[in-house]
Order: sequence, then structure tokens, then C-alpha cells
Amino acid sequence: MAHAQVSVTERQRAVLRAVIHDYIHSAEPVGSRSVSRRHAFHLGPASIRNIMADLEELGYLAQPHTSAGRVPTDMGYRFYVDALMDPTRLTPEEEGLIERRFSPARGQVEGLMRETSQVLGSLSRCAGVVLGPRFEQLQVKRLEFVSLAPDRVLLILVSTSGVVHHKVVTVDEVLPQEELNRVARYLNDLLHGLTLREVRQVLLARMAEEKALYDRLLRRALHLGRKTVEGEPFAEVYIGGTTHIMEQPEFADGEKMRAIFAAFEEKSRLVKILDRCLDDAGLTVIIGRELEDVGLEELSVVASPFFQGGAPLGAVAVLGPTRMPYEKMVSLVGYTARLVSRLLAGEAS
Repeated sequence: MAHAQVSVTERQRAVLRAVIHDYIHSAEPVGSRSVSRRHAFHLGPASIRNIMADLEELGYLAQPHTSAGRVPTDMGYRFYVDALMDPTRLTPEEEGLIERRFSPARGQVEGLMRETSQVLGSLSRCAGVVLGPRFEQLQVKRLEFVSLAPDRVLLILVSTSGVVHHKVVTVDEVLPQEELNRVARYLNDLLHGLTLREVRQVLLARMAEEKALYDRLLRRALHLGRKTVEGEPFAEVYIGGTTHIMEQPEFADGEKMRAIFAAFEEKSRLVKILDRCLDDAGLTVIIGRELEDVGLEELSVVASPFFQGGAPLGAVAVLGPTRMPYEKMVSLVGYTARLVSRLLAGEAS
């Protein structure tokens, strides 16, 4: 009659918590006898077996193959994360370790993002993933143009958060360096402090004004400004510690491994997942099939945005098997996101 239950009893909660803890640590299906032996329930294996059968009927546990033991389902993990988990605080030693790992990367945002993914990977024994600042959210601090050849110009954009973006473009007229400097001065006055989304709008509006056609400097400035911000749809994704995924027993199957590494290569898939975390603006746990990504159904993501000036700028995440120690991951990701926000605030000041 378990399917008629509208709530989970305290006893069922305790058994589900025990099964999940044991499975996270062993990666082996958990039997009623081991639950009875390892946890102080004052219940015999037969009673626990009945409770586990009820939990299976409710959809929280599954029995793989003909094994006597059971494993948590995505639904079981979801209930655990939402209602049963007791996040563990990082110790001062762990926090100090993380802070020390970051100290060499404080000078530059790209270095900070890359180091964050490596730190998360090594401390979680999963993949550490960082969604860098989305290009269109960056605020312009300074634009520079450098003449490389008669028909080529290096565009350099420095954001207020310290991101340096550069690319080489081809131009259809010779632009001496003095002219490029004048163009940069004009655009810096016009665009300083705007996000790149706002920059696009300003440039389009100016180009639509008829007088722009008569001012050669203005026309060149708007043309180069537009080349600076066009064609940059995605934020950069930094991934560290992918080899740790290979060490997990559930991914010994080569086919599963290939599917996961294909997702790491196709970074737009990770951007799509982490974008959902930015929308929530708080710590997010996405489990298994909730990722809505074929090939990643056996992974979970624990993610949190980092902020600058009160606005979410990017996200840090741990990507690992659904059988991950969620308590530790939630604390690790939350602390790291707060630390990255503090470091960015320090750099921007």
C-alpha cells in the first residue's frame, strides 16, 4: 500500500538516508542486512527490507538486476538533497587550503577562472567547471586598437572585472596608429561603463543617425567598435579535474566515458546547464536526468553563481556522478563561489 502514502515516514527517511550514505561510499547496491548492521535503527533486516521495498515502490530506490541490494534513484537523491541532507561546513583548515590555492591567480580574471576549475576538481575528486563572465555582461573599462599591418588591426577590450578580450580583424582601408588612437579615445568616452549588450545598442543607434555618414572619424570608430563586440555568443568555460571522473566505478564503461568527454568538448552544452544556475541566483543541485542532456544522465551538477556589484557574473560548479557526497559538494561550491566574488570585488576596486 506504499503507493497510497502522501508523505514519507520518519523511519523511511532514516532508512533512505542510510542507503544513500552507504551507496555513496561503496558504489555497491546496499542490502538490508548491511543497513541493519551499520546503523543504529534497532530494527532487524526483515523490517528494513520491508521499508526498502516501500521506498522502491515510492520511486526513491531501485533494485538493479537480480542483486539483493538497492541503489538510490534520481528521485531518491532529489528527496535527499531537498529534505534529508545536512550540509557540512568546511573546516577552517579546508577554507585556508582553498584560499592559499587561489593566491597565485589573483592578478587576472582568466587565471582566476582557470585556477578555480582546478581547485574544485582536485578538492571534489570530480570535474570542476567554471562558467566565465558572459561576454555581453562585461562592462567596458577601456578599448585599444593596435595597427599590425596596413589591412589588419588588433582590437583589445578590457572590462571593469579585469577580463581582457582581444582579436585581430581585417579592415578595408589603411588606418595609421594615430588615427586608431583617436578612434579609441572617442569610443572610450562614448562607451565607458556600459555592458557590451548596451554597447551594441548605442553603436547601432549612432550608425542609424544620418550625420554619421559625414564624419569619417565617427564612421571608422563605429565600424571598429562594432567589430569589437560582434560574434561573441558564449562565455568561456573552464574545466579542471576531468580525469577524476574516469576513476569512478560507474564510468568504467568506455561508451559512457566517451559520452561524457564529448560533452566536455562541446562546451555549449555545459553553458546551457550552468545558465540555469545563473537564473536561480543561488546554489543549485541538478541531478541525473534533470540535466536534460542525453549522455549525461548519470551525472549531477552542484553549482553556484559568483557576483560582481550584486549581479551574477558567472558560475562555479562540480560535475560528478549522481553518487556524489552532496553535503560536501554543496559546502565546497558555495564557499568557492563566495571567495571568487570577494576576489573579483578586490580586483575591481
